[in-house]
Amino acid sequence: MKPMKFQDYNLKQEIKQALDEMGIDTPTEIQEKAIPQILEGEKSHILAQAKTGTGKTLAFAIPLAEQLDPSSRNVQAVIMVPTRELCKQVYHVISDVTKYRHLKAVEVYGGVSIDRQIKNIRSGAQIIIATPGRLIDLYHRRAVNFKQVKFVVLDEADRMLDMGFLPDIDFILFDAMKDVFPRLLLFSATLLEEIKEIASDFSWGQELIEIDVSKDDITVASCTQYYYEIDDPQKKYNAFIRILLKERPQSCIIFVNTKRWAAMLKKRLINDKRIELRIDTLQGDMTQMQREMVMSDFRKKKITCLIATDVAARGLDIPHVSHIFNYDLPVGNAENYVHRIGRTSRMQRIGKAISIVETEQMNMIRRIESFMNKDILRYYLTEDERKNDHGRSTYPQRKTTEQVTYKKDEKEDDDDPYLADLSRY
Repeated sequence: MKPMKFQDYNLKQEIKQALDEMGIDTPTEIQEKAIPQILEGEKSHILAQAKTGTGKTLAFAIPLAEQLDPSSRNVQAVIMVPTRELCKQVYHVISDVTKYRHLKAVEVYGGVSIDRQIKNIRSGAQIIIATPGRLIDLYHRRAVNFKQVKFVVLDEADRMLDMGFLPDIDFILFDAMKDVFPRLLLFSATLLEEIKEIASDFSWGQELIEIDVSKDDITVASCTQYYYEIDDPQKKYNAFIRILLKERPQSCIIFVNTKRWAAMLKKRLINDKRIELRIDTLQGDMTQMQREMVMSDFRKKKITCLIATDVAARGLDIPHVSHIFNYDLPVGNAENYVHRIGRTSRMQRIGKAISIVETEQMNMIRRIESFMNKDILRYYLTEDERKNDHGRSTYPQRKTTEQVTYKKDEKEDDDDPYLADLSRY
């Protein structure tokens, strides 16, 4: 059967025009399943499980654009998100989808002036995209009125719980909105019991529709994944350089586990004459202005390599990322690996996720494979390494990285053993 296009949906022409200008014509699985349920079920609530990179923002943005009233200056939809980065991304998607419907959206989050946000809301916003803490602050200041809210969206609900926002969410849903009864649209990569309880309690016995599109491995289906095993941590950096030289990424994110190592790796890569990347870091202790400047430069491709801690593992939506490098495997949590590699192969695009694994970390690789129900291929730095594997790997023979291409004007430095004899690593 021929897949439906958005032009076939019973949507207002203004929305179809906006989608066409965005270059979006075919719904993803989560959009295909969620949009009709939201449009048709006037009193039903939605509990949707969908991994990152599946197009879930449009799954609720399109119904909001269809059903909200642009002639009313009251707030009609509240979208809660865990981070400022995701807040800004959802705001841009909402603005693009609703622009011909003349619906006004406002993004509100901490770290910037609240006075301007209050002014924007009071000027007639129908949609508020907010982090929970700032939304509560606005409520206590009586800057936002929930009495006309028709929809409340929780995006990345599991992440909000991870970050300790459960008390804030409870206050907003069950205290601030206790006399309102809007429809709940909850989207989450994993459905923890606490999330199910929130949805069940808020639905007040009304129909709660569960949608699950995570079981088919949609996040990693279009992402090529493999790893290199390193038996000595001292060899890690130079092995990584060999991999970078082979891959020649156009745009990449390198994940590390600590902000200290992010700073050290940035300095080392900038000073390494073997590569040509424009590098910056994204860390948890940066100011909001610093973070926004870095992300703006990365989206504009002024930066081609972003070194990040797990603060960036969820919510970042940068379509042009070709490679994810796990310089450090995530510690303890296999799910964080999936969130990291979700930064590439966004919206069904093809991408690569490459990990450097120390021998003692192989158990973590097995845990990740078990979590995804998917094998991660092992590649080898040299042909000799593959031959000497002695059957430790359960996988068939994989590619090697024997040939390293240097810049034409580059010369090997005899004083640097890593440059003079790369075959050792």
